[in-house]
Amino acid sequence: MGLIPGRALSLLVHLAIALFLTVGCARLSPVPDVPPVAIPDPETPPGSLFDADLRRISLAEMADKALPADYVLIGESHTNPCDHRFQEDALSALVQAGIAPGLGLEMVPWSKQDVLDAYNRGELPLDRLEENLQWADYWGYSFTLYQPVLERAKTLGVPLVALNVPKDLQNEIRSMGMEGLFVDQAGLLPPEIIPPDPEQTKRLEKEYLRHVQMPRSHDQAETFNLQRFLLIQSLWDTQMAYAAATWRRAAGRPMVILAGSGHVEYGHGIARRLTLLDDNPRILSITPWRKGQSFDPAMADMRYYCPEVPPPRLGLVIAWKENQAVLSAVLPESRAEKAGLMAGDVLLKAGDVPVDNLEVLHRAGHDRRHATDAFDPGNPPRGRRHDGRSDVRPGIEHARAARGGNHCRGPASPG
Repeated sequence: MGLIPGRALSLLVHLAIALFLTVGCARLSPVPDVPPVAIPDPETPPGSLFDADLRRISLAEMADKALPADYVLIGESHTNPCDHRFQEDALSALVQAGIAPGLGLEMVPWSKQDVLDAYNRGELPLDRLEENLQWADYWGYSFTLYQPVLERAKTLGVPLVALNVPKDLQNEIRSMGMEGLFVDQAGLLPPEIIPPDPEQTKRLEKEYLRHVQMPRSHDQAETFNLQRFLLIQSLWDTQMAYAAATWRRAAGRPMVILAGSGHVEYGHGIARRLTLLDDNPRILSITPWRKGQSFDPAMADMRYYCPEVPPPRLGLVIAWKENQAVLSAVLPESRAEKAGLMAGDVLLKAGDVPVDNLEVLHRAGHDRRHATDAFDPGNPPRGRRHDGRSDVRPGIEHARAARGGNHCRGPASPG
């Protein structure tokens, strides 16, 4: 989050979207001495759950282990439908076991808690929740993926709780720090931001190096540095832990927290902040396990198997950053690379529809599922380039022909 690329193009997209993931985090409890296992069994059904000893367990067993927990943290890849199905099933299992949790959401800022309260009370229907939360503006990832778990929470009587920091405050803190805020702006902000421990700092520094290689404007390069990156990452972790602890103490009930896996893995993110902000809380962590990924028992108390989302047909990896649909990566030898696209481009249109949120791309891909090509030669890319020239409108053949030079692509990007 927070990187603005330098050029923009318009595309008619036949999409399967893969989105940028953060990494990070650490389990606080002692871990057994179990050697890593290279990959899950090929026959492993999606949604299968394993404990830290690599023993397959049922959702009922998971819920039984969660009975004494104050917090159950479930990590996710935001664009993986299997992850969201597991979260839905896990929530049902917890309630069936007699647990009455709240459901804390990384995806919603605490400034929208009144909207969630209206939904919790039955005053706001699910089909109006996305609009009222301004979901696309704040979160960007497809609301459709989250609908089932939000609907299941309502059916189970599980209240939804907003955990994250509002975007306007996030931007102010990024530029001025906590000291620049007025008292009446603070709201549910934590009184101080808890910095990362040394292990999380190492992980975040690696993540920062990946970010810093992406193209950005001169102004962005001036303001984007390691300390600000660590500040915002720590703000998110501290904010979510603070809001969760505040709710749990007031409600006297446990909380299930849905967040990106980087905030859950290894216990460095949300879990560590919870131990500092709450009174000796009991925490159960659950994160995804992917094919081809070593099974590290230190990553979480439990792991659920969900296959990785297949690469998009076009070879585009798209993320919503600073109110823009950004190409985080273009896969080598993909159709997108052959068309002259590169990491750092911004999608302006899907057909004739402005891309003002990722749901536009999701719907465009659904509507054009049977299209024979991803680009419309009659409506070629349009946008601004890295070199600052505006209103570039090359045809697709021209973009491919210029692939070896800078005419359309701009400077090379390591992304």
